[in-house]
Amino acid sequence: MSTVAIIGGGPAGYIAAITAAQKGQEVILIDRGPLGGTCLNEGCMPTKALLESASIYEKVQSANHYGVKIPLEGVQIDWSGVQSHKHSVVKKLVSGIDYLMKKNKITVRKGEATFLTEHKISVNEEEIEADHYIIASGTEPIELPFAPFDGSWIINSSHAMSLPSIPPTMLIVGGGVIGCEFASIYSRLGTKVTIVERASQLLPGEDEDVVNVLVNQLEKTGVEIHTNTTLRSLERSEHLATFEGQNGMITTINPDVVLVSIGRKPRTASLNLNNAGINHSEKGIHVNESMQTNVPHIYACGDVIGGIQLAHVAFHEGTIAALHSCGEEASVNYRAVPRCVYTFPEVASVGLTETQAREQYGDIRIGEFPFMANGKALIENEVDGKVKIIVEPEFNEIIGLSIIGPHATELINQGTIMLHAELTVDVLDHFIAAHPTLSEAIQEAILSATGRDLHK
Repeated sequence: MSTVAIIGGGPAGYIAAITAAQKGQEVILIDRGPLGGTCLNEGCMPTKALLESASIYEKVQSANHYGVKIPLEGVQIDWSGVQSHKHSVVKKLVSGIDYLMKKNKITVRKGEATFLTEHKISVNEEEIEADHYIIASGTEPIELPFAPFDGSWIINSSHAMSLPSIPPTMLIVGGGVIGCEFASIYSRLGTKVTIVERASQLLPGEDEDVVNVLVNQLEKTGVEIHTNTTLRSLERSEHLATFEGQNGMITTINPDVVLVSIGRKPRTASLNLNNAGINHSEKGIHVNESMQTNVPHIYACGDVIGGIQLAHVAFHEGTIAALHSCGEEASVNYRAVPRCVYTFPEVASVGLTETQAREQYGDIRIGEFPFMANGKALIENEVDGKVKIIVEPEFNEIIGLSIIGPHATELINQGTIMLHAELTVDVLDHFIAAHPTLSEAIQEAILSATGRDLHK
């Protein structure tokens, strides 16, 4: 039996710990905070809890549409109750991971790990030696160099989940996944939200016409969106924010809070990676397809390597790192990675966007189906959005799927299986989809790609 020391208890770290323990290794898991990492404690899970509260609030307000009479004066947000629900979800999930550690006989050490040599680390001034190390220390929000976080006016995503009250106005700097999700949350809770994004569209890298649907919906909830725009200054004393548009127009506003969501950076400063001779840069730790660093017995996985910063990717990478450290041949497979944005409506995609596909394949085929023509979407009164499928010309292989609409983040798994299995549209041409379901829209999009539209 060999010893594996894992630094970081987030998705990559705790999955690596369980995997190594199941392979018969002695495992030590080191984390400075509660297990679950950013995803469980400050990211994925608490954010989705807030989104659910906002969705229910909005649903209740539109109850008359379903023939349910609720006096609007009786509908209000109990912010402390929203926070309580969020905390209860996080607490249950953290306790679940704690249980898994005990069940798999994994030793958990609280503290910050620092490499002394490539074979030895220090945790709370205690030296630990292991046969293999797996670094899964995650990331942390990037600050604006001229306006660091103060936790009250200039905040990051962690602060945004535990504000003392719902702010009347909010400026969001950065229109990526985090920025768009918080815009959806707070705008539906009554906050006047303004987004400033340097790129030409929100969610840079996602399908343009899919993003346009999201933009329209955000604007319906009062969100003011400025793309091709650069933040120029933030003045704490007067709560002044100044930004400049592409045309040179200068705008100044007085937001009650400024959420900076311009990305995240690897959390490596305290690790002293140079003591172990580990190759790394400001973008992350360098690894091969088996998650090995240049020091063969040291691995790294999850967000700290600077790749695809998604929890489900971290699960996969943590598994691969643990298996390879246990002597098994294992390598990562990034062929079909779903990308999910929990806005309203939800956005989910896998594979190539239309722009990427045209650059790579030229004359592609596209199939689309709108949710306004889907019976289940009509029943749920969520008809904005569509399914868009992309097919390459030579073998009719499905190379991309984008969905914007109700439960898109659940539906995308069908597309993930299609791309993972390298399925072609002719294989799925006579697939029978259950009726009435939202997932029928995917089948209808496939029929559209083959020229056999039925309900469009």
